[in-house]
Amino acid sequence: MHRLLLFLLVAAPALAAQTRAAAPAPANQSEAPFIATRLGKGTIAVDGPWAFHAGDNPAWASPQFDDGKWTHIAADRSWELQGFRDLTGFGWYRRRIVLEPAPDGDPGWQLAIALAGVQTAAEVYWNGNRVGSYGKLPPDPVWYGSPPLSGFAARAAVMRLGRPQSGVLAIRVWQAPHVFFNFPVEGGLVSPPLLGSEQALATHVSAEWYEGLSSRLCVLGMALLSSVVALLALLAWLRNRGQRMLLWLALYTSHPVAMLPIVLPGLLSFRWNYGLIAPIVCIGDVSLWYLLLWLLDLRGNPRLLRWTWWMAVIAVVGNFGDGALQLFNWTTWPDHLFLTLDIGFTIPSLLVEAWPVVLVVFAFRRRLDAARWFLAIVAMLADLNQAVGYWLFAGYRWTHLTIGRWFAQPLFSILGNPFDAQTILNTLLLVAIVYAVWRYLSEQTRRQTHLDEEFRNAQELQRMLVPESLPEIAGYIVSSAYRPAQEVGGDFFQVIPPRSAKGPALLVVGDVSGKGLKAAMTVSLIVGTLRTLADITTDPAEVLGGLNHRLHERLRGGFATCLVARLEVDGACLIANAGHLPPYCNGHEVPVPPSLPLGIGADSESSIVSLALAPGDTLTLLTDGVVEARNTAGELFGFDRTAAISNQSAEAIATAAQRHGQDDDITVLTLTRLGRDAQSATQLSAPLLVPA
Repeated sequence: MHRLLLFLLVAAPALAAQTRAAAPAPANQSEAPFIATRLGKGTIAVDGPWAFHAGDNPAWASPQFDDGKWTHIAADRSWELQGFRDLTGFGWYRRRIVLEPAPDGDPGWQLAIALAGVQTAAEVYWNGNRVGSYGKLPPDPVWYGSPPLSGFAARAAVMRLGRPQSGVLAIRVWQAPHVFFNFPVEGGLVSPPLLGSEQALATHVSAEWYEGLSSRLCVLGMALLSSVVALLALLAWLRNRGQRMLLWLALYTSHPVAMLPIVLPGLLSFRWNYGLIAPIVCIGDVSLWYLLLWLLDLRGNPRLLRWTWWMAVIAVVGNFGDGALQLFNWTTWPDHLFLTLDIGFTIPSLLVEAWPVVLVVFAFRRRLDAARWFLAIVAMLADLNQAVGYWLFAGYRWTHLTIGRWFAQPLFSILGNPFDAQTILNTLLLVAIVYAVWRYLSEQTRRQTHLDEEFRNAQELQRMLVPESLPEIAGYIVSSAYRPAQEVGGDFFQVIPPRSAKGPALLVVGDVSGKGLKAAMTVSLIVGTLRTLADITTDPAEVLGGLNHRLHERLRGGFATCLVARLEVDGACLIANAGHLPPYCNGHEVPVPPSLPLGIGADSESSIVSLALAPGDTLTLLTDGVVEARNTAGELFGFDRTAAISNQSAEAIATAAQRHGQDDDITVLTLTRLGRDAQSATQLSAPLLVPA
């Protein structure tokens, strides 16, 4: 008993396969001819039983061949539905046609036949003569989608038989090897051939073509709308390359247009159809992922960005690799080689189909407005419906799961246009994306307007903070140059003249962390404090101490560097530093003790360095924008170059650093002591002061 059970377990699959592959027994009746009565110039479907035999033999085209022992099957269903399960390759159909009444003389019209539905390619023989083909048979086959829409397919399959007469019609059909996306209802004639006059068949085909287009007005309308959105998004992106979201929108909305040749059967051969659909779907999927990252505000999650990139790589490799297989004539490959590669590329692509669901789950953790909630929900439903549909349809032949057909069933129709769940969800998704993009761009425009207004306010504020002219200091030539790296910089400088003829003057140079209006407000606070402190004391260390006291705990994590020099009429100079670059005197760096920047510690103190300037000596104060200027090769301007030109004018130093490659604000302040009776002078260079 155990041995019998073991034998049945081992032999059952083989017996089942053999049962499926075996053809049904021939019918117990001889072939009856097809009687075409009163054909005239109309058309008639050649239905009823056809003699059929699997295999290929040129002799089967002959009208004298005896097909009495052949199997009889219908021409309105595939041969798989009639017992020839898993049959690929060749099969022949034969039928004797009798015209009644027989035409007398020349009726003035030509008899023709139209193949309304063939899987996958066929040749037609009339009384032993080849009269045409649908597609092209091996060794270099060309065939069309399966199952084709009859009107579209028959457009290229009307063949003239000659003058009206009775005869034998033989159709040699070739079924392509199986692919992964495959249905167990394929092969042979799936719609009866149409017999009639050539003119009547051409009229019939044109009518079906029109009817087929009419039933796809919804698809064509969506493609037209999507193409308009894609064109506008592409033009907008070309104007502003920084808005990469517009590029993703253009790619996503071009997806329905690219799918048109595929969803309208008969326009492309199967290999073009099967080769293009995976890359087109991939482009639509990946662009949707990145659109969701933008619109659902998920770009701030580096891990999610990284995983999305890897999912995109898997999708591109799988889908484009699968499409690339159609560049080869895989019908000549060894058994199941193409099918194995097809499955190997398709399975990873199907697994990443659900990635938008992951993105939407992350979006649920954020606060979204109504438009983005709508987008997130519709995107998740549309993706789930599409992914589950793909998963269930893929391998339908191998799993025998019929539930996948439910996803393609229309829910309703309007003017003959069917609407299934995926069509409705895709339409809602397009509307949701366009609306969310419009909202996003509107928000960006408002933010940009606000930023522009902020920059204008900061510029106006800085115009008031940068001195419009430098005061003269008796016995000295003073020059300054200011080059902001952006519209609003964080550098500042002040030249505070002496309150009396023999009193000291104060020279101040500094740099505030950050940019924009916040930095400008900090600079205004520092300049105002400097002016106030200068009325109280001219001691550089006390000035820095007062600044630090007022800035502490007000910069909220920021800081400011500052250097103050007190200059006497006789050339005596006292310098105090708070984290700033040391000055240069006659091309040499003045050693200044290190100290903390302003605003960091409440009790930080600055040491004082004394210096005596002789006639002809030059003192140069500058910010780090000079030494940190960086060229395209990444090379810094550096301290050596700065020291080498530190005796030049402020304008020359700033220009040299700027030409090297400006990265930060550049501020230079120089003063040169004059000899007795020499006329003092000032020179100021600040772009913000130049009228627009």
